[in-house]
Amino acid sequence: MTREDEFLRRMREIQDDREKAIVSLAAVMAERQRLKDQLADTEAPYGSAYAAAEAAGWSAEELARLGAETPARRPKGRPRKHTPTTRTTLPSPSPGDGESLDSVGAQAG
Repeated sequence: MTREDEFLRRMREIQDDREKAIVSLAAVMAERQRLKDQLADTEAPYGSAYAAAEAAGWSAEELARLGAETPARRPKGRPRKHTPTTRTTLPSPSPGDGESLDSVGAQAG
């Protein structure tokens, strides 16, 4: 066998080992993608079920304590009602202003 033949034989051995590794990687990649696709198919029903649980009175904090993750996407539909973050309250009268209020808040006198 010539030096050139020996060189090419070694190269093929190395390539065979490398090919075996890439075949395994390709198989795992295909399985991984299949599982990702399968998980993606559960996003919409999970979001709907999560929204239904909230509508039934469960808070996001309670659901989190039970182990439910917040869905990546909310189901389509009407947006949830948001309560205003600022509430208007009337200031309390200061005790030394000389005026008094009766029990309904009207000025006495």
